[in-house]
Amino acid sequence: MRPGPRTREQLRRLGREWKQGEHMLISGGTGSGKTALARPIVQLRIDRGGYVVVLCMKPLEDRTIVEDYADFTRWKRWKKRPGPHENKILLWPDVSKAKGNRDRIIEIQREIFSEAFDGINAAGHWTVQVDEGLYATAASFLGKANDIAMGHAIGRSGNLTWVTLTQRPAHLPLILYGSASHALVGRTREASDLKRLAELGGRDGSRELARRVSELDRHDFLWVPVAPDWPSEVINLSR
Repeated sequence: MRPGPRTREQLRRLGREWKQGEHMLISGGTGSGKTALARPIVQLRIDRGGYVVVLCMKPLEDRTIVEDYADFTRWKRWKKRPGPHENKILLWPDVSKAKGNRDRIIEIQREIFSEAFDGINAAGHWTVQVDEGLYATAASFLGKANDIAMGHAIGRSGNLTWVTLTQRPAHLPLILYGSASHALVGRTREASDLKRLAELGGRDGSRELARRVSELDRHDFLWVPVAPDWPSEVINLSR
C-alpha cells in the first residue's frame, strides 16, 4: 500500500502545518497501512533537516519495516551521540539470543527501550515513531505507558515530536489524545475505541467523528486536525 497522488498532496499540506513538538496519532487495524502511511510522514521531518528515530518493537523480521526503512541506520541499542549523518535511526533490538523465549525477549526490549526513552527525553529535538503503541504500553508486554505519557507531556518543552501507531486506540494513555495535534484514524467499529477517539476533539463532534470512522474503507484514514481549525478529510492508500 502506498499514498496516491491526492494523498501525497494532502501530506505536503500536513508537512507545512505540522511543527516540531506537535504529536500525532495513527490508528488502524492490522494490514490497514499504518506503517506505509507513517513512512512518508516522518520523511517530511527528515526533509526539513530533522532527526527521526523509529522504535521497532517487533521481535521477528517484518517485511514492511525492512523495506520501507531500508535507508535508515539500524541501532540495536540507543547511542548517546549519533554520528553526523545518523539522522534516520531504526532502533530494533537484537533478540535472536532469546531463541523465541517470550519472557526473555520482553526483558531485553524493556531494558533497551528504557535506555532509549531516557536518552531521547534528555536529548530533545527528535521525532519519535512508536511502531506499535499497544505493545509498548500494555502491562503484559513492554509496560511503557508511563514513559510514553511523560514523553507527550514534556514533548513541547523538549521540542520532541511523538508519532504513535496503534491497532487499539482504547488501550493508549488518555494524555496521547489530549496532546495530539493531528490524528490519522483508520476504520474501527469497536465502541471502546470510538469512545477514546472522541477525546481528540477537532471540528467534528464526537458522534460525527464516530460515524465517519466507522464508515471508512479498509485502507482509508480520517485526518483529524485537532489543533488547526480545519475540517477533517479522508486520506486514502492505494496499491
